[in-house]
Amino acid sequence: LPAQRAYVTPSWHLYPVRVRDGRRREVYERMRAAGIGVQVNYIPAYWHPVFEDLGYRRGLCPRAEAYYAEELSLPLFADLSDAEQDRVVETLTGILT
Repeated sequence: LPAQRAYVTPSWHLYPVRVRDGRRREVYERMRAAGIGVQVNYIPAYWHPVFEDLGYRRGLCPRAEAYYAEELSLPLFADLSDAEQDRVVETLTGILT
């Protein structure tokens, strides 16, 4: 879990996790099939079409690209109940084990 400093009240907007071993697509599809709205975020900025004509190519930032290949954002919103959180964690754990 992310560290939280005692003097800070965070305003979480994403809960990203890393799915290793090339399983992100599988985990994404299985979570969505289970009705859990996971998302993929943090595409490397230079992959966006608006930058295409500037000569940026894949491989420019290998760590950013590696992170993007593994990143999956779990549901996170103000009305997410404890039961819904438990379901997300249980479903993800079941897929990964």
